[in-house]
Formats: sequence, C-alpha cells, structure tokens
Amino acid sequence: MGGLWSGLLSMFYSKKLDIVLIGLSGAGKTTFANALSLAPATSSLETVPTVGLNVQIFKRSGVTCKVWDMGGQAAYRSEWSRYARGCGVIVVIVDTQQPDDVPVVKRELHQLLEDRELATTPLLVLANKTDLGPKVSEQEVITGLNLDYFVDAPWLLIPASAKRGDNVDKALQFLIKHAK
Repeated sequence: MGGLWSGLLSMFYSKKLDIVLIGLSGAGKTTFANALSLAPATSSLETVPTVGLNVQIFKRSGVTCKVWDMGGQAAYRSEWSRYARGCGVIVVIVDTQQPDDVPVVKRELHQLLEDRELATTPLLVLANKTDLGPKVSEQEVITGLNLDYFVDAPWLLIPASAKRGDNVDKALQFLIKHAK
C-alpha cells in the first residue's frame, strides 16, 4: 500500500527540470539528449542536424526533465536565449574534435549570457566526443570559452562521450543539484 501512495505522490510532487542544450551543429546535442533520456544510441549515419529545435520529456532519477535541443546552425542561434530564459540549466556541448569551433562557441555563449536574466543560470559544459581522443583538452575548453569569467552562477565542465554514455550520469547529477 505504501508503494501505491509514494507512486501517486511522485506523480504530483516530482521535481521538474527544464534544460536547454546549445552548441554548434554536429557537436552532439541530440545524442546527449538521447543518452540523458536513456533512449537507444543511434549510429552517426542515422543522426541528422536538428532544424529549429527538438523537445524531449522524460523522467529520470525521480525528476521529470524537459530538454530543449536547439539547432546549432547560425540561423537558429539567435533563438537560444528565447528558450534558455525559461530553463533551470544551460548545457553547452563542445565538440572536442573541432578546435576551430571553440572561438565561435565562446562568442555565442558570452552573447547569450549577457542577458541579465540568464547570467545567473547554472552552466554545464560538456566536452563531447572524448571517445575519439580529444583534440581540445578540458583546460583548452575552459580557457577557450573563458569560463572563469562566469562568477554569478555555478558552472562545471565534464568530459563526455554522449554516444557511449560516458559521464551522462555525472552531468545529470549536476543538472539536478544546480537547477534554478
């Protein structure tokens, strides 16, 4: 009987977490969203660029998550702030195989966080595709994105392989702990 009550209570009192995923096209945002939701991994041949945005809603570790997976093409980046405003955490996915992308991600991220409403939003940076032997180290991502500049909100960089699911649980722990 206790299980029934706890099940009913969790339906009404479950913690809710809205997450926005940003990053350049091909960084692994959709793959991370799928790994976070425990959806089966797809091969790179089946992955297509997100046009506009995708939204996934799932429950994980007793938390109902709504993930806004934003398109990374230049045409969609102006919309990132619009969707990030309602979210409790911003996740930036950086492709460690693309060193030339880091300055572009830095520019977009800093522009996004100039919005006063977003400046205090916790930030998780995933240095993705580490399974391929990163060409960009963790310290190079921190320095390249000038993450030390962010002092108004907690941030964390996690090396990850969204495709293999490496450090997805660690990312989820940060998201749950620091969400606004």
